[in-house]
Amino acid sequence: MISRRFPIAVLMLTIVAVVVALTMAGCERRTIDSKIARRVFLIGIDGLDWDRVARMVDEGRLPNLAGLIDEGSSGVLHSVYPYLSPCIWTSIATGKIEEKHAIHGFLVDRGLTSNPTPTSSDMREARAFWQILSDEGYSVGVTGWLVTWPAEIVNGYMVSSRISTLLRDVGDPTGNDAQLEKMRRGIHPEGMLDDLLALKIMHTDLTDDDVSRFLGTDAIPDLEEARLRRDDIARFYATDLTSLRMADHLMESVPTELAVLYLRGLDLFCHAFWKYMEPDVWPDSISPQMLDTFGPVIEQYYEVADSMVGELLEHRGPETVVIICSDHGFAGHQGYPGFDGEFAVGISMHREDGVIIMSGPGVRRNGRIEDASILDVTPTLLSLFDLPVGRDMDGRVLTEAMEADFLDAHPVTWVESHERGEGGDGKEPISSTVDEEVLERLRSLGYIE
Repeated sequence: MISRRFPIAVLMLTIVAVVVALTMAGCERRTIDSKIARRVFLIGIDGLDWDRVARMVDEGRLPNLAGLIDEGSSGVLHSVYPYLSPCIWTSIATGKIEEKHAIHGFLVDRGLTSNPTPTSSDMREARAFWQILSDEGYSVGVTGWLVTWPAEIVNGYMVSSRISTLLRDVGDPTGNDAQLEKMRRGIHPEGMLDDLLALKIMHTDLTDDDVSRFLGTDAIPDLEEARLRRDDIARFYATDLTSLRMADHLMESVPTELAVLYLRGLDLFCHAFWKYMEPDVWPDSISPQMLDTFGPVIEQYYEVADSMVGELLEHRGPETVVIICSDHGFAGHQGYPGFDGEFAVGISMHREDGVIIMSGPGVRRNGRIEDASILDVTPTLLSLFDLPVGRDMDGRVLTEAMEADFLDAHPVTWVESHERGEGGDGKEPISSTVDEEVLERLRSLGYIE
């Protein structure tokens, strides 16, 4: 079984801490105790569906999410049509609708490039919570968030989502100066790259035992389709494991007041394996062998995602508020509002009902969050740090999730805007070493042709 911690990574933690400390030394930094004694963990899980979470919690299959729900507040997090992940995660990060933040999809072509290119962070026209908190002196650590290539300068660290994909596939890039230089663009501070390389898990590192935990049979059928699906499991799982490992070690070695991790794997698993879970709504016949083997994969990954949350909670102190959120829910059939076809592919498999869970000091126990939107995450996050909400934001603070005593001590305040007129309009998307990998994955998921 693959181990998530390499001894070499532990030896290098001091180097990571020194690099980040030097980067943060020039910033006017507010300590945790100087204004509001809390930390926040924000964990984004792509495609986490409220109905499936609620059922699996009732079945006792998601103990870590169940614990957070019991001790905190939770509910449906409504998404925004057309449920495109880059747009939604940017709305989550800014509290603003797509028309304001200007991230319109996976690809962009403003006539400045010969071919559409994956959207990059310089295209965003609204400031994200990591920029706002950094400017206020709070320390932030962001791992894997979508549309963060190139990595932005923050009061802490940032690792782009493209880094875990690249580390999963490229092997050891040592000696390839051009590739290393491009990879460094996805990391702030750039000097952390050498340390993060020791943390990667490649899909070829995963054994049959690692993959078998997701399967309904003891052996993979001797079919080409089965071998391809086996490789999908290894690739998707390795991507999240690499992101988790990086976040795990960075949170341990470089504690920040806000720590953020985005996990993509569940969305990928749902796209690739939904037909084996619901073959009756799929237009093509599927062999019984494939159904028996791959039918359980999606819900098994829900359990794995829950265990990843549990690992992150090991870093949680008594002052920590934990927020779990997703960009949308998931359904592959016509059993949900707004879908009028026989079966779904690509983004039409996404649905409105995502997940919001909050737990920690100041959060109501056994609370119900009503009518929450993906636009409410950033306003709520700012309020937890005693920062004003921008009046030009489109979301609200989820006050129903907070205890009355906390709101009395830390009332919601407002400012006209956190913007500085530094929008990305007219800028050309910045390419990376994984652009072709990104494009191929989007095609395989049905997002683009």
